[in-house]
Amino acid sequence: MDKEGYVNSGFYPDLTGGLKVNGGEPESPPGGWREVVRKEIQENRPSPSGRSLNKEEIFVSDKKIGLLGNGDFGRALAGRMAQAGYKPIIGSRDPTKFSNPTPEGVELSSYETACKPDIIVIAIPQPFYHSLPSELLKGKILIDVSNRSTVKRQSSQSQAEYLAELYPESTVVKGFNVLSAYALENGGLQGSKQVFIAGDNSGAKERVQDIIRGCGFTPVDLGALTAARTIEDIPVAVFPNWRMPFLIHMILFIFLYLLSFAKMQICWPMTWSETFDWSHWNHIPMDTVNKTLAVHSLISLALCYLPGVLGAWLQIIRGTKYSRFPNWLDKWLKMRKQLGLLMLFAASIHACLSVAYMSPIYQGLVFGDPFVASVDKVEQSWGSSDVTIVANQTVKIYGSNQMTWQGECFLMAGVFGFALVVLLGISSLPSVTQTLSWKEFAWIQSGLGWTSMLLFMAHDLFYGWKYIDGPSCGIPSSFQYVLYIPGLTVLLKLPLMIPPISWHLDKIRSGYERGASSKVGPNPVTLTKASLSDTEIA
Repeated sequence: MDKEGYVNSGFYPDLTGGLKVNGGEPESPPGGWREVVRKEIQENRPSPSGRSLNKEEIFVSDKKIGLLGNGDFGRALAGRMAQAGYKPIIGSRDPTKFSNPTPEGVELSSYETACKPDIIVIAIPQPFYHSLPSELLKGKILIDVSNRSTVKRQSSQSQAEYLAELYPESTVVKGFNVLSAYALENGGLQGSKQVFIAGDNSGAKERVQDIIRGCGFTPVDLGALTAARTIEDIPVAVFPNWRMPFLIHMILFIFLYLLSFAKMQICWPMTWSETFDWSHWNHIPMDTVNKTLAVHSLISLALCYLPGVLGAWLQIIRGTKYSRFPNWLDKWLKMRKQLGLLMLFAASIHACLSVAYMSPIYQGLVFGDPFVASVDKVEQSWGSSDVTIVANQTVKIYGSNQMTWQGECFLMAGVFGFALVVLLGISSLPSVTQTLSWKEFAWIQSGLGWTSMLLFMAHDLFYGWKYIDGPSCGIPSSFQYVLYIPGLTVLLKLPLMIPPISWHLDKIRSGYERGASSKVGPNPVTLTKASLSDTEIA
């Protein structure tokens, strides 16, 4: 009994490795305490995959697995299965001519031996399916791991369906084709990789799913064997989730660049001198691009958070979270990760260029007040060797004073804002996301994301405040129009953070429906990142 009167009548660990009961001497039941604990966990607290912790009991009937095909992928898959405790057998027409080394724990034998297990992996290209021994495959579960070599399907029929058509007395399950040989050889590092499967026999799919889990991967059942068409599209697809975000980013950048070009390379040379000043064209490759990237980055960051705010207002207007968002908003919400990473790419280039050419000629504000001196200036025309001396020219000399407070605030806001978006990019990596709870993930993506946007807005204002509301050639200042979308996003977000609107939104996200007779039950639902609403993260 401790000082508060609590009696501990359970187990507590002995530093020597034994277990004591109620502070007494260790008692040793048959098999020892470790066996008691193992059985307790095994019977009452199964692992997430539903498997027994006793490895000897896991693979009773499926321990031996045949593999037909001795290429890189077949050997890698056999090696991964051997590491997981299975006994894979690679079948070869002539094992004596097999020169490539087999992984440890993998048996190399003939087709006849490899076809004896109930489950056989078909790891040969689709054009050679017809050469398989049909008599040996009768009644077997065939796992088709093949992929086509072309991006577009040449037929409406999948390769797995073709295999099932050739061997109707076998049961075909599509699986493992979304993995590479590298992923299989490094399964411990990529154990969370999803493996999609499809098949018409539920019992066969269950056994294949057990093998996938045993190898350290996560099976995802997409249904009947016809879904193999979709599964076979996955490995050969070329950035399907990135096409629209990339197109949006390119259109936005081109529009902003043309806007800057029209002002800085066309209008300014025409209006700032009596003749067209071609010297402004010297800044097309770098300065104009860098200023465009600055505008592009801030607007892109706002586009990552604007759909979440619009979704929240839509939930308030509808009075429920169960009503589906419009299709355009749903697609916008789903592409926010890609939009954010592309924004990080643009911001990184802007940061590198800004550091590379930071000088008082380009960023006069961040340096101290200069001395003004009158000197004779030497000028040389483009493409000419003639030198002209112009007397009594005024020049600015920097270096005697430190930055002004505006310059320091301008730099620090930009540095901290960029550091936060880098942290956002790192936290979006699957390997990092898996280590975070949904609350930690939401706090990073939402709290730090909004903070970075406010810092970028401050970064813009500290430098360009005096240029705002000062259009040039009829075009607003870039320091002004860069704030249009971020400013709108912040204005829409602020009321959602203030009671009573924030209280009402929390009720809706907890299951409240306006006009519904039922109320939210007393048992709360535990949220995860998978079940968390897109708008709640935003």
